[in-house]
Amino acid sequence: MKKMSVGIPLFVGFLLILLVPATLIFAAMNAMLPPPGGKLTDCVVTDFVKVGNHVSANVDYVNSSGKTINASITNGVGSKSTYVGAHYQCYVYENNPFEVYRKPDKLGIILLYAGAAASALAGIIAVAVLLRKRGVQGYLMKNGTQGQASVTNVTVKQDSSGFTNYICDYSFTDSSGQLHKGTHTFMNRRVGIGDSFPVVYAEKGGKMLSDIIE
Repeated sequence: MKKMSVGIPLFVGFLLILLVPATLIFAAMNAMLPPPGGKLTDCVVTDFVKVGNHVSANVDYVNSSGKTINASITNGVGSKSTYVGAHYQCYVYENNPFEVYRKPDKLGIILLYAGAAASALAGIIAVAVLLRKRGVQGYLMKNGTQGQASVTNVTVKQDSSGFTNYICDYSFTDSSGQLHKGTHTFMNRRVGIGDSFPVVYAEKGGKMLSDIIE
């Protein structure tokens, strides 16, 4: 076991508390501000193409001269489905009549802000957990006693980055003969019930702290 680098919680905090929320808030602010100079006009879908979750569509609208123009919606339809004949309020531009900008959905903007808040909250929780784990590791390295642990249960999970995590419950007996339990996660290392590993443990504030030594 070695003490976790402080760079790990700092990176997680930067990513989830700063970078992701800032990106979502920037997207929400841009969505609220359509390109200037447009005139809000009723547009009717004439055809559409769906690729994955993105839907692009062409619409008909009547310009200021009474002429029907077929144009594409530059920012999509804002949902996973649409249909021929659907009406959208779009900003049209005389200097670029064949591209229109759909009026942003309030719900979509709210979801972007909600996603930013959720990311920041998740980041705060993740950083707190990582800093606590780092503190425990430091305390064990300074005050711990080594023993032997046996794996009692294994849960296998694959995270979004493709790594396989083996989340193991383990038990060990301290120097006074008392049985204790703990949890340790092995990354990309196959572990089974009954496997034994060295463990370091120490009591702090009436609570037994421990961690497996890899």
